[in-house]
Amino acid sequence: MSIIPPNRLLRRLTEGHLAVGTMISEIRQPAVAQALVNAGFDWAIIDNEHGIFSNETIAELGRSCRWLGLTPIVRVPVLAYEQIAHALDGGAQGVMLPRVTTADQVRAAVAIVKYPPAGARGSALGRGHTDFKSGDVGQMMADSNRETMVIVQIETKEAVAAVDEIAAVPGVDALLIGPNDLSIALGVMGRMRDPVLVAAIERTMAACHQHGRYPAIHTNDVTLTAEWGRRGMRLVSR
Repeated sequence: MSIIPPNRLLRRLTEGHLAVGTMISEIRQPAVAQALVNAGFDWAIIDNEHGIFSNETIAELGRSCRWLGLTPIVRVPVLAYEQIAHALDGGAQGVMLPRVTTADQVRAAVAIVKYPPAGARGSALGRGHTDFKSGDVGQMMADSNRETMVIVQIETKEAVAAVDEIAAVPGVDALLIGPNDLSIALGVMGRMRDPVLVAAIERTMAACHQHGRYPAIHTNDVTLTAEWGRRGMRLVSR
C-alpha cells in the first residue's frame, strides 16, 4: 500500500468531471476545511503569495484539507526550493506557481516538485506528505511524482506569449488564468470581458488542449466563473 495519499482532485479530473475550488488567504483555523467540504468544494488554494501564513500553518491547513478529502494546493510566493519543498513536505498535494514569464522558470520549478529521475527534490520520510509513515523510498518517490500537481498561473503578458512552450513542459498539470492580474498586464485593467483578455484566455485554453493540460481559472465573480466553466475550463475557483 502506498504511503502517499491519493490526490482526489487528479482523480476527479481524470474521470472527466469539473473541479470546483476556492482560496484560503486569511483564515488560519484548520476547521475551515470542514466548512469547505460541507459546501461541496473539491480543492482549495492555500494562498501564500498574498496570504501571510507560516510553514506550520500551511502544514496544518493542508493536513486538515487532505484528511477531509479536499485537495490542498499551495500558491507559493516565489519559485524557490525552500518555498516549494516546505509546502510539499508539509502535505500539500500540489503547488501553484505565480508570476510566471518563461518556460525555463516552469522547468526549474517542476524539478523542485518532482523526485528523481523526473526532478531533484530531496527525499524525506515520516513527514506530512506521507501522513508520517515510512516505507520504500523508491515507491514513495514514484507515487509522489504521480500524485503531486503543478499548476502554472498565466497572469503576465510574457506567459501568454510563451503559453505553448509553458504547456509543453513535462510535469505540468494545469494552466490557471488569473484574469485580474492578466487584465492589468494586457492594458485592459479589470475589464473581464474585454476581447483582448478573452483572446488571451482562449489562447491558453487552446495550448492546454494541444498539450493535454487542464485549463483553469480563478475569479471573484460567480457568474464569470460559471461562464468559463461552460466554455471548457476544467478547474474553476473563486
